[in-house]
This record gives sequence, C-alpha cells and structure tokens, in this order.
Amino acid sequence: MNRVLGLAALIAAAAAPGLAVSPAYAEPDLVAVVLTGWAAAGVLVTALLHRWLSAASALVMGLPVAFAGVVALVAAFPGRAEGLWPGTVDAVAHSGARILTMALPTPVAADTLALPALAVWLAGAAGALALGGGAPLTAVLGPLLALVGAAVVNGPEVRPAYVPAAVFALAAVVVLALSADQRADPGGAATVVAADGGRRRALTRALSVGGVLALVASLTVYLGPLALYSSPFRPADLRAEVTPPEETTDGVSPLSYLAAWSAEPGERLMTVTGEEPTELRWVTLSDFDGITWQAGGRYVPVGESVPPPEFPLPARPVRTVDVEVEALPGHWLPSPGIARQVAGAHTAFDPASGGLRIATGTAEGAAYRVAGVVPQFEEETLTTAEEPDREEFAEYLELPADAPPQIAGIAAEVGTGTPYQRANRLAAHLRSNYGFDPESPGGHGYANLAEFLVEPGEQGGGGTSEQFASAFALLARASGLPSRVVVGFGPGTAVGDGGDDRIIRSGDAVAWGEVYLEGVGWAPFDVMPGDPKENGATPESETGAGADPGEAAGGTAAEEDGLFSPSNGPIDVGDAWARVGRTVAWAVAAAVAAALLAGAARVVRRRYRLAAREPERRLHGAWWELRDGLRMAGAAPRPSDTVTDVLARSDALLPAADGRPRTWALGTALNALAFMGPASGAPRVDAGTARAAADEVRTYTAALRAELPRSRRVLWWLDPRPLLWRRR
Repeated sequence: MNRVLGLAALIAAAAAPGLAVSPAYAEPDLVAVVLTGWAAAGVLVTALLHRWLSAASALVMGLPVAFAGVVALVAAFPGRAEGLWPGTVDAVAHSGARILTMALPTPVAADTLALPALAVWLAGAAGALALGGGAPLTAVLGPLLALVGAAVVNGPEVRPAYVPAAVFALAAVVVLALSADQRADPGGAATVVAADGGRRRALTRALSVGGVLALVASLTVYLGPLALYSSPFRPADLRAEVTPPEETTDGVSPLSYLAAWSAEPGERLMTVTGEEPTELRWVTLSDFDGITWQAGGRYVPVGESVPPPEFPLPARPVRTVDVEVEALPGHWLPSPGIARQVAGAHTAFDPASGGLRIATGTAEGAAYRVAGVVPQFEEETLTTAEEPDREEFAEYLELPADAPPQIAGIAAEVGTGTPYQRANRLAAHLRSNYGFDPESPGGHGYANLAEFLVEPGEQGGGGTSEQFASAFALLARASGLPSRVVVGFGPGTAVGDGGDDRIIRSGDAVAWGEVYLEGVGWAPFDVMPGDPKENGATPESETGAGADPGEAAGGTAAEEDGLFSPSNGPIDVGDAWARVGRTVAWAVAAAVAAALLAGAARVVRRRYRLAAREPERRLHGAWWELRDGLRMAGAAPRPSDTVTDVLARSDALLPAADGRPRTWALGTALNALAFMGPASGAPRVDAGTARAAADEVRTYTAALRAELPRSRRVLWWLDPRPLLWRRR
C-alpha cells in the first residue's frame, strides 16, 4: 500500500510543472489534463520497466514510449509541419523555440506541447527510478527542477504558480513521509500488531503528516506569495529576450499606396464576408523620418487566440469576418479593429500597434477568419481624458528637424484646451479648411505638407487621406499629443442583393490619425472633409463634445481576478499582512475558546461522575474516570482487559508510596456488582463504598497527572478527546 501511495504522490509531484505551465496556453484545462497524463505515464511506465530492468535500461526503454506519445500529440494537435512524421520531428526540434517566440496565450499544438510533455515525462521517470532505489529526496528533485523551469518559461505575464507549487510541496511531503515510515518499519504495515499502542502510533504519524501538509499548503498558497509580493525581485521574461525571425519587406510605406489607389479606385483587393458592413484596420504607422511614415513594433507569432494589445480598449462585442486577399501588397493582414481571434492562417501580432501580419510570406492569397474589437468611445470618457506620460510615449511625440512652419503655427493657434479638445479642434480645422482631391500628387513628408498646409486663417488646397492623416498626426505631436497614422479600408461594396459578401477595392482605402488619451487608449480621428465618422472626432470643434457611441464591437479579454493576479494593480501589502494577522489571531482565539470550553465540559462531567447521588452511578463514573486517566497518560486499557487487569495496569503505571498493590474499593465493588444477582429492593452498592471508590480515583488521577511532563499537565484538562471516547 505504501508503494502505491508513494507512486501516486510522485505522479502528483511530476504533474505540478504541467499544472504550472498550462495557464500560458489558450486551453489551460485541456493542457493540464494532457500533461498530467504524461506525468502519470512517465512514472508508471518507468516503475513497471524497473521491475525487470536496471535503472538505466528502464529509462532508455521508456523513451520509445515517450516518442510514441509525441506522435499521438501530432495526430491530436497538428502543428505547422504537415504530416505525421514531419510534424513529430518538427515538434521535437522546435517546441522550445515556438513556446518562447509565440505570443500568449500559446496555441495548443504538438510543436508547443512536446517540450513540456517530455519534461514532465522525464521528471516522473527519474523520480520513479530514484524512489525505487530508496532515494526519496532525489525522487522529488526532478519534478522540482521541472517546476522551476515552468515558472521561468511562464515569466511575469502568466499568473504565478502558487497552487501547483502547493501540489508539489504536499506530494513531496507524502513521498518523504511514506519513505521514512518504511525505513522505520521495514516489514511494512502487515507487521504492525493490532494493539492499541500500534494504532495510536499510526494515528500520531497520520496526524503529524496532516499537520505538516496543512502548514505547507498555507505557506505555499498564501503566506509565501504574500511575502514574495512585497519583495523587490521580479521574474524575468524570457520571451522579451528572444526575437522571433521576421521576413524583410520592401521600404514602401503603406501610406504611399493611397495616391495611386485614389487615382485608380476600381482595383479589387479582397473579399470580406460578415453579417454587417465593417471597416477594416490594415497597418499602423508610428515612425516618421520627415519623408515617410513606416510601421514599427515587434511582431510575435500567435495562435488562434491573439493576446490583448498594450493599450486599453473599450468593452464592446466582437465582430467576425472572413477575408480572402487577392492583391494586397506587403505582409499585413486587415482585421475589424484590433484582432483577438484568427483562424486559417499562421499570423503574427504587434501588441504595441495592434497590427496583424502573415507569419511568413506575403498576404496575397491568404484566406482567414478574424474576430476583432472595433473600438468606439463614450463622450464623457473622451472629454475627461488627460495627457499620458511624455517619457513613456516619447517615440510618438518625435518631430524630425526642419518641419514646415505651418505645423507649429496651426498647432499653437488651434491646438488648445484639454487633450481631447486639442485633437478634436485640429481634426476640425483640417476638415473645414481643406478639400478632398483624388488627383492630388502622392507624398506625405515635410516637403509635401509644406505645399498642402497653409497658415491659420487661410483656405488650403486639396489632398487625399494620405496628406490629411499625416498632417493631423504631425500637428498633434506639435501640440504635445502622442499620435500615429493608421491605414485601413471602408466596408466595400455588397455582392448581389442582401448577401454577406463585400468587395473591397482600392478606392475603399483610407488613412486616419490616432491620438493617445490617458485612460482611453488610441482614439481615432477622422480628418477628411465632410461629415466625420463615429470615432474620436466630432463636428463641434470648439465644444469638445464627444461622439455618439453608437453600436460598436470590441473589448479586451476578461482578465483573471485574484489577489495575486498579474493583471491586478498593486495590493496593500501592509493591509494584507494585517488580514493575515487578524486571521491567525481569530484562529488562535477560537482554538483557545474551544480548549477552554472542552476543559469546562470535562470538569463538569468529572463532577457529575464522581458526585452522582445514586451510588451505582457514582461507582460507574469512577470507573470511566480511571480509564480516561490511563488513556490520557498513554496507557490505555485494552478492550479485553478485566477490572482486575485495569487496576493492575494502574498500579504498574503509578505504584503506591509503600510499593505494595493498592486495595481498590473500586475493584471490589465492581466485581461484586458484576456477579451480584438481582436485588430485592435493597441497593446493590452502598453509598459509603461508592464514595470511597470516587475518592480513591480522584486521588489517583491527580497523582498520575502530577507525574506527567509539564506540557501534558497543562493540556490535561484542555484536551477534548475524552469527550469523544466511546465506552468499551
């Protein structure tokens, strides 16, 4: 039995690393079950092989079974490589790299599961061999190293592995306790006699192990995390140190395509299928060198679940569309707002810009389904927003030297008021003083804007959204607002009557500017002449009134709540420790109150027993008080003991002062009572005999208590166990 329990505890210890790493995956429950199965297989297969083979041979012979498990993973969760055997080789060779270069949550695929699966297998296998060799401490070392590795790979973005650490700690305690018990009793449980002392020792060991388990659980689940929370140490993020490979692209800015597309608006770019017309976001441009806008950011490969961006989004529903790309240049993929789910293509995502791109190759020919957030903003939120930290958003405030003087002049005269009012007034200024000209020459650098912009108070010329978006972003930066340019597409033209398919053509391409507002995020501003769309901009430039929220999509994924969740703000550590102190104080007070209540109940029961009015009841009360006293002193009578046996045990435990056996009135009366026939009206026990028996038991138990160690004397009356003992 001990061996079975030891293997079960070892399986739990080996499964802890899998439980720790599973929250990093898109389907954490599924991954936790799969990796727990791998841990159990590693322990059981190796333990079975070790019955006939040496340790080294058992480990080597278990590897084909593990390899077969990887093949099963490829069949159940295909990765990037097609085919069973190519997929298996790819999973074994690239699992670690895929885990570190994929954005969280990690997709559930063979090429992201192979490494943790093999790690828990080897941890369980090594533990089984060490446990079978009589080295329990070494047996839990492998799972411990795997648990540490899981925590390091998770980094700070995944919730801390406090519960898996507690599972490991509890399992390790059980493994070590069972091993210690086997060493203390080599014959095992079968050699333990059925005596009360043996059962008492087993109960003591069980209670001791249970107490240690409770202590370890409380330390690892609550007190330990709280102590670590106030520590200045923070885990490193391995993903931040690994740069995923990216393909180089041509130096043409996506914004530069708008002039040619405006002149030739009929070119088919893609087909979009969705329940309602939806505008699409294509590329976010944040780097400006005075000549052109370029996309920045760091794209990380993602699975079907796309991580939330680094900026806040309004909580809205999510819109889903199917996209078939026909002739889009570059590698960027359009999505309805900020993508959150992508299926049908291997993609990469930039959390800083919210941009989506094809992982390898170009976007041409890509067919995929994407669900995204289309943010729209509440008026009150926009009007009360504040400026963000200038140092944090320094890259979005950069203005290269030699800017046209019109930029500073317009920003100084128009860009006044609150952050939202400044951005809104700049957008309204462009809409009301300039016109749309689809035949205007392309270009959005300083030289082009010097021709496009005029001094405040003058009426300007015309341009495409290329010039309008670039001008707005630079004017916003000149007025102290972080800004960037976004290129996207309108909803396109419906195919047929009432169909869900829409053709997106080159004439649907449009650019707009975005300004970062503290507490709001990146708010879009429509700067094209005409009625502004529902976004950050409103037609009332002077009032700063916000947009009509309308119906919108989007919203960040719900973050996990909890005291130690990484998504939560800093907790009040002092208050948390105060709550711990109050909880401990209440627990101690409750324990003291329970002990005092138990002591009072025992005193009342002792008085009731030894002072009963009926002589026979008093005699029986003295008998049970004597037996309870012996059990409290660690010399419990056996169920088969007679009255004479119990009194002899009492004399042996505490001899009389003269060294001779006591003359027990209790024994004489009880034996007489047991063999006395039914009485005819006369009492079976006289009052004097019952009183003498009670007095001698009172005197004996007091002397017995005085001989015990001080700690046991103090706890004599506070021990509640005698209240629960059954009469035998």
